[in-house]
Amino acid sequence: MIYIKEEIIKASNYILINDATSFPVTLQEAKDYLKISGSDQDAEINQLIATATDIGEKITGRDFLNKTYKGFLDYFPCGYTGIEIRKSKLQSITSIKYLKSKVLTTLDSSNYYTTQSNDYSSIFLNDGFTYPETDIRNQVVEIVFTAGYGDTSADIPETLKKAILTNIAYLFENKGDCDGCGSNKVSRKIYQAYIISSLLFRVL
Repeated sequence: MIYIKEEIIKASNYILINDATSFPVTLQEAKDYLKISGSDQDAEINQLIATATDIGEKITGRDFLNKTYKGFLDYFPCGYTGIEIRKSKLQSITSIKYLKSKVLTTLDSSNYYTTQSNDYSSIFLNDGFTYPETDIRNQVVEIVFTAGYGDTSADIPETLKKAILTNIAYLFENKGDCDGCGSNKVSRKIYQAYIISSLLFRVL
């Protein structure tokens, strides 16, 4: 395998188009885990859910619930057929567009296919197709894609949900304590199994 240099293709070369519309654990799931029955602390618990989700996604490099991104490449890979997307879990490719003669053109979806995995997924050209020529400039290729485990908490792996819940409990029990601003040992140990690279794209 040959890798494009990190300064050319890196995780900062994408923008969030559509954020997740919910959280990987529900308010009721968090309250059950904390053994809280009333509603007086709902606002606080919702904030802890958001915080724990953000911590978990930053540690693992994954999107827990579906988000849509626009990623950028400075050129199509020359002589290689695969582009690996290191946002997990890839759900779909909305479009691949490229700039040629200052016109943004959509690459026909019949020209390529994707491989799916729980970690990294890849875009490959179908037999008989080659990448088109592009203008010479930065961010000449745009790839719009959706990544995450699904749209609701029911789609989240139980081990990840456990990590988020233990993190929520840790934050709840350590309110006002600087040591409680992060994750606990239990959640970090679970997250370790889900960590992926910070590179957004890799050429195969």
